[in-house]
Amino acid sequence: ARVRKGEPIRVPCATPTTRPVSMATLLRRADSLTGRAFLRRLSAAFGWRYVAACILAYGVNQGMGEKFVFGARQYYLLDDIGMTSAEYGRVAGFSHIPWQLKSLFGLLSDTVPLGGMHRAPYMLIAGVLGLFALGMLTALPAATVSAPLAGFLLLLTNVNFAMPDVMIDATVAERAKVRPELGAALQALCWGSLGVAGVPAGVVKGYLIEWYGARLLFGLAIFAALAVMVPPLGGWLGETRRAAASRKGVRAMCGEVWSHPTKKVVAASAALVGLYSISLGVLQLTVGRSHSELVDSLTLGGNFGLTTLLYLLLRRVDDCLARAAVFTFLSGVLQPYSSVLFEWAHAPAADSADLRCRSAAACAALDAAVANGTAPPPPDGSLPCGWAAAQQLPCLSPIVYTWVGVVSSATLAGGTALYATYFQTWSYRSILATSQAALFLINLLDNVFVARLNLRFGVSDVAFIFGDEVLVGVLSRLQAMPFLIYAAKLCPPSVEASMFALFMGLSNFGSAAGQYVGSALLRFFGGVEAPAFERLGAYVFTRTLIGATPILLVPLLVPRGTPQSTAAAMGARISGDVELDKLKGGEDRQRLNSSEARPAAEASSEGDCERVERTV
Repeated sequence: ARVRKGEPIRVPCATPTTRPVSMATLLRRADSLTGRAFLRRLSAAFGWRYVAACILAYGVNQGMGEKFVFGARQYYLLDDIGMTSAEYGRVAGFSHIPWQLKSLFGLLSDTVPLGGMHRAPYMLIAGVLGLFALGMLTALPAATVSAPLAGFLLLLTNVNFAMPDVMIDATVAERAKVRPELGAALQALCWGSLGVAGVPAGVVKGYLIEWYGARLLFGLAIFAALAVMVPPLGGWLGETRRAAASRKGVRAMCGEVWSHPTKKVVAASAALVGLYSISLGVLQLTVGRSHSELVDSLTLGGNFGLTTLLYLLLRRVDDCLARAAVFTFLSGVLQPYSSVLFEWAHAPAADSADLRCRSAAACAALDAAVANGTAPPPPDGSLPCGWAAAQQLPCLSPIVYTWVGVVSSATLAGGTALYATYFQTWSYRSILATSQAALFLINLLDNVFVARLNLRFGVSDVAFIFGDEVLVGVLSRLQAMPFLIYAAKLCPPSVEASMFALFMGLSNFGSAAGQYVGSALLRFFGGVEAPAFERLGAYVFTRTLIGATPILLVPLLVPRGTPQSTAAAMGARISGDVELDKLKGGEDRQRLNSSEARPAAEASSEGDCERVERTV
């Protein structure tokens, strides 16, 4: 090759002769790309049956089953049964009770073995309940299903999701203690299965609703309930049946929890939250419609009472911990939520009796068919055909909402990456106050949507709702990340997992209580119903203003410090054996410091703690 003047001459180095890549090497590389090597490593350590059990519980049951059930729920309750948004809020809040009881599920399985086993029987019971509920939702005509019955059946489906989640988390934590180097891999298996199986289910659900209706999704979710029954029936969890645990052993476990000062407080707090959530849910479902004013007053008073009692209980452990737990609950309660915007904007499934989005020509053809006797007349009390299209409401199809859900899932990852890159050095108070203020401003855009101003600026309804979902998803994640971190750091010694499960239960219950408040707000305004939706704008604006109030609570209840701060720097005073001695008056210090086995109730939620530790 020619060398230009002044350019240094480069002599190529001698390279060894490359050996051809063997087929075995190519297969190994393909295995690593497809995850086969990962699965083989876990199967070699724990057995393929246990690996399959995790995939069936997290991937098939939760990843696919939840997508189908939660995707069908709104269309089924609002369109097929004909509930209002206020009624939907009561039913949905009641059906989420099992997610608020996860810590109690763990305590129950720890202290009350069935047939000599602690995990498999509860997993099997959950699958049977889910199978029954989903079969009923699929088979019963919507016209024969009342609101209480629908709420009860949906609650059983959530038992089918929540209880196996607790049982699998317990077994993961137990195996992570034996093989700690594979603890992160087990968590990756569970959450990877959830994501991988959830994506295709999330994509197809809208098309299935559009073409076949909501009840088909309930039918498909039956296979998820069947899948979660396979591991306990096949003995895939690896439990050995022991002689029926004596009542003395059960009493000893309960006594161990009750004699420990911190465990007693945490267990009492979990029982208080569980009892109140069940009572409030039953009250909302049974008499919420007939005695709405009384139920709304009891709900608001009960929320205040729970907040006070929870603070007084947890304050015995630590004041900073108590304030953080109260903020976790109140931040959800003060975010009123209802499905009224969905009811206003969506188009029903193709087979629905709700004809709101039919064109004028389609309605005329239907009227002619009814007059000729070739089509059945509309049900009594139904709204006129095409009323939403005549008002130029958005009429967004189930397919649009499906892709909105896909985008929302993607923004969770984007929000997590954004927090880890730019905001993890911010103080907890700064990031929560800033993200809540930004969320308030974004929620004001709902008024633009309701007033149809986006069309005047040339922004289509589909583009507007996608943009709104991206912004809300990112900001919601920026709020969730600091909460997960400080919740994990504030958990006292010896009850880390139980306290973290209580934090998660309070977060779930706060969201459900926010739905109850949203339903009460709808009843307060009145007229926020189809077809006129007369006071929808006033409702949306008031809801948005109430949603800004958690900003005022941040300096009072949120711990100070950053994710890099220790619990002591955040204001927590309990940080070890010294504080435990103070709580107990110095008694039994040696027993508290002994190496006796920790109850499995803590292990049942330990998976969540491990996930947060990796995030930190």
